[in-house]
Amino acid sequence: MSSENVNLLSEKETLFTWPIRRVRATEAERLDDYVVVEEPLSLVVNGQQLAVLMRMPGQEKELAVGFCISEGYLRRVEDILLIHHCGLGHPAPDAEEEGGLGSRNRIEMRVVPEGFSAPETPEVVRLIRSGCGAAQVSAVGETLPALSGVLTVRADVLLDLGKAMRDLQSVHRQVGGTHSAALFDAAGRALVLAEDIGRHNAVDKATGHCLLRGVALHDKMLVTSGRASYEMVIKAVRLGVPIVATISAPTSLAVQLAQDRGLTLVGYLRGGRMNIYTHGERILAE
Repeated sequence: MSSENVNLLSEKETLFTWPIRRVRATEAERLDDYVVVEEPLSLVVNGQQLAVLMRMPGQEKELAVGFCISEGYLRRVEDILLIHHCGLGHPAPDAEEEGGLGSRNRIEMRVVPEGFSAPETPEVVRLIRSGCGAAQVSAVGETLPALSGVLTVRADVLLDLGKAMRDLQSVHRQVGGTHSAALFDAAGRALVLAEDIGRHNAVDKATGHCLLRGVALHDKMLVTSGRASYEMVIKAVRLGVPIVATISAPTSLAVQLAQDRGLTLVGYLRGGRMNIYTHGERILAE
């Protein structure tokens, strides 16, 4: 994928202006400033509303696919028969009255029944807020596959990826307030970058982009902003991503789960350094 296609967001989708009063030590001024758009996305699978994702608009199909597979609702991308998003129109003024139809805030998917694991309580719609993930603590005990594969990466390549991700951020560079997730190959080439108000959404968008396009994940590295939580590790393991690196810290459950499932987990990837917490055999010293 060429570098100009790495970031798939547009300013029109993600930002709007708001009047503010900017105060400094000796002066004040009134001006219009940018803020990041936050809207709900209703995800409907086989006629059943599965979740409402609070997200920054853009890459809705990728977000839906990444979420469904990484959360274990969908077995594989090949089980999708149809995925429909109404596009970049305005949100419906009354979502209940219009049922979300005609709104950019609704995704409908049809999947083969045997590939869909419906929630145990289908009458309860899950609201996935932008600041936290969807998985419950009990998910740590789920049966997840153990990662294998032969991916290795040079340490100097990995050390450059935090800056490489930051250089691709367009929304964060303008206004801040977003998380990012990027997928790289072993040579450090960026395949896709996604930004969102939620770090889990950003991961789902980036991985969903690859899933929809048949790009393998078993030989890629996932680099994210924010902390590495156990939800993030679960997503990576389900998707078969062998290396996850974050510019912030991991949690104890993330480290334990990564060690158990064979995931290479890296934290504090910034300032020319990193901490390798688990399965460092995939990272080659010079």
